Amino acid sequence: MNLKENSIEIIKPISRFYLYGFKEYFNSFVKLLNKNSLPNAILLSGAKGIGKSTFIYHFINYILSREEKNSYSIENLSISEKNNSFKLINENMHPNFFLLDNVNSSENIKIENVRKLLNFINKSTYSKNLKIVFIDNSENLNINSSNALLKTLEEPPNNTYFFINHNNSTFLKDTIKSRCVNFNIHFSINQKKEIFTALINEYNIKFEENYSNVLLSFLSPGIILSNITNLNDLNFNSSNDLLSCIMILIEKLNQSKDSNLFNFLNLFIEKFYYDLSLNDTVNINYYFFKKSKILYLINDMKRYNLDKKNLLLSITNILQSEKK
Repeated sequence: MNLKENSIEIIKPISRFYLYGFKEYFNSFVKLLNKNSLPNAILLSGAKGIGKSTFIYHFINYILSREEKNSYSIENLSISEKNNSFKLINENMHPNFFLLDNVNSSENIKIENVRKLLNFINKSTYSKNLKIVFIDNSENLNINSSNALLKTLEEPPNNTYFFINHNNSTFLKDTIKSRCVNFNIHFSINQKKEIFTALINEYNIKFEENYSNVLLSFLSPGIILSNITNLNDLNFNSSNDLLSCIMILIEKLNQSKDSNLFNFLNLFIEKFYYDLSLNDTVNINYYFFKKSKILYLINDMKRYNLDKKNLLLSITNILQSEKK
């Protein structure tokens, strides 16, 4: 795994020009829109980091830019950087668009922000009789915020569309779900691999295929990319020294609350002991025991919410003993 020397800045979904892997979903939504059959309240459920927010922003751009210069390219699933709607949305100035999200990454989407949304719904727009609302990270709606939305979701005004993004590993109130048409976003391993390959090519990252194949079986492309960025800040480079890579991961885990990094740690520990077994078949049972012990320790920490620092110290001691 070779990462660029310079820091990698992940482009936010609102600013992404390209959409990967959503061709079929996009075409289906376009057909619904053209037949005047697009639901007024759409809930997109799927794994975090799969690209749902990017998909929603791209489809919204398609709707808003159909009569504009530099309109959306369905063929390439891309937004023109010269597109006026794209610029206005990024500047939070588009008269037909409202974003409801957990501001400044606070825990909940507060009712004050929902009231602003309702004011937007009730006022006239400056251009076109059309309003589009994007509720991102909907799992962060608190009880009061959810309740304030229910009537509008059930009876949305004409030419008003709600796009709601939901991380399906988290809870969302049934009263919200029941008022939406739910689209479950799911990709096969091969489809996730195509998305991930497109992303790392865009960011000019080289990532070994055997690692990505394993990670993509239980992580989304966006989560992997985000973790690669975190590791890049530590000058992470796997080359041939797996033990050094593992120690860097442990260092990062000591500083980070991102539990997804444990998936990387598991992968490199598996590879580390696999290589030791290949080079020393006499002690293959010993290596299997040590690997299993570490993986059980990690699993128990997650399951019983044990102290992370003590766990990582124990793992470090086990791994460093292999050098002796």
